[in-house]
Amino acid sequence: MSECVPFPGSFTLNGWVRASPDRTSPTPILLCCLAGGKCSTGYFDLQVDGYPDYSMADYFAARGFIVAAFDHLGVGSSSPVDDIFLVTPRLASAVSDHAHRAVARGLVSGTLVPGLPPLPDLVPIGVGHSMGGMLLGVQQARHATFAAVAILGHGVGLPTVLTEEELSCAHDGDVSDEEAVITLARTRFAAPENPPASRPPPGSFLPPDLPEPVRTAFAAQQTELLFSCGLTSMLPGSTDGEKAAITAPVFLGFGDDDLTQDFVGCAALYTAANDISLFVLPGAAHCHNQSARRTMLWDRLAHWARGCGNPF
Repeated sequence: MSECVPFPGSFTLNGWVRASPDRTSPTPILLCCLAGGKCSTGYFDLQVDGYPDYSMADYFAARGFIVAAFDHLGVGSSSPVDDIFLVTPRLASAVSDHAHRAVARGLVSGTLVPGLPPLPDLVPIGVGHSMGGMLLGVQQARHATFAAVAILGHGVGLPTVLTEEELSCAHDGDVSDEEAVITLARTRFAAPENPPASRPPPGSFLPPDLPEPVRTAFAAQQTELLFSCGLTSMLPGSTDGEKAAITAPVFLGFGDDDLTQDFVGCAALYTAANDISLFVLPGAAHCHNQSARRTMLWDRLAHWARGCGNPF
C-alpha cells in the first residue's frame, strides 16, 4: 500500500466547542463532528434568523453533550495549503486525529471551556457526514481516536457519476495508490468548464420544501471541496479496508432518499465491529440536518451515544 508524503510544516484547524456547563451529563460525551464535501462546521451549527432549531450543536449541548467541530485542513477557516489536491484522506485524518485528541485533553483537564470542571470520564465519539463520514472511518481505522463512531450518509460510493478511468482506480476494497486519486481529482475538478456528464438527481441533497432562509444559510456555510477526499468518497470500495478494521461501536445513519440506498450492504462492510446500529430517517435526503424530521435522527443518535458512554 503506497502512502503519500505528508506535508512539511504545521497546520491550524479552526473551529469551535459547544457546551452548556450547567447541563453536562454525569458521564460526559464529546461529539467531534466532521463535515461533508463543500461544507464547513456550519453544517452542524446552522444559525438562521426566525428558524432557531436547525443547529445540531445547540440541540445536543442543551441535552448535556459537548460538541466540537473543526474545518478540514485546507478549507474554511483552517490553514490553507499550497496544493489542495494533496490533502488526501490519510493526511486529513491524521491532522484531525491530533486536533480531536487536543480537545479531549483540554476537557479532561478542565482547561478548555470556562465553567466546565475537569472531565476525567470523558467519552469521545466521532460523528461524520458524507465525505466527513468517510474521513471519520479512515481516522478511526488508522488512529483509533474515538470510543465509537457515527457515520452519516456515507455509503458505497457513487459509481453512476464516475468515469471509466475513475472506476478503474478502485481495487479490491482499497484505493492503494493515493497518487492515482490525486491525478484523477485534478482531471475531474481542475477543469470546471468540463463538468461530469452525470450528477445525482435534483433533490438528492436538500428537501424541496426547505424554507428559503434555511436554504440560503446552508449555501452561505459552504466552502471549497477537498477534491481528492471528495473523489475518494465517491469511488466504490475505496475505504472498505478501513471500514473492516474498525472495532469500535458503529452507528450508521441515512435518509430514505439518500445518495446511498443499500443500507444493509453498508452495514455489512464493518466486519470487525461487534456493535452496529442502523437508522434510516424517513423523508430525508442526503443532508439530514436540514430534514423536517432531523430531530428524529438527533434523538436516536443521542440515545445511541449515551449507550456507548454507559455500556453496562
